[in-house]
Amino acid sequence: MAEERKVNRLIVHVFRLNNALIKQKNRHMSELDLTAIQADVLMYILNHHETQEINQLDIQEVFKLTNPTVSGIVDRLEEKGFIKRVRSEKDARYRSLIPLPKGETLHPELKRSAEEAEKRFVRDMTPEEAAEFKRLLQIALKTAEEE
Repeated sequence: MAEERKVNRLIVHVFRLNNALIKQKNRHMSELDLTAIQADVLMYILNHHETQEINQLDIQEVFKLTNPTVSGIVDRLEEKGFIKRVRSEKDARYRSLIPLPKGETLHPELKRSAEEAEKRFVRDMTPEEAAEFKRLLQIALKTAEEE
């Protein structure tokens, strides 16, 4: 029973950490008229659109989100003028997601914000602890995604 409580406490800490990070990011991204997930999706599009076509299925896979959720995120990004949907050159059934100038101008700020958030996140850790934490997170994520 004590072991089960320890596991449950760990899960509670993971949920609390996730919620705290999302709240923090939402506060900062609101200045850019974005939510945390909109910023993440826009950043993914900005980082990959020059080397590959990005469509909503890619976003679903990368972020492990449902189709309706991705549709809503993409709709909002398009309404706000950050991206546009264009017919795919590879497969006419799909729409590629292309950043617009308004979205492209945010790229440096989104990068800077992500780097600062990561530095803040591990600021009380030694470099060795930060590397170990990253390693352990990768193991936990891989295990969680296998189930």
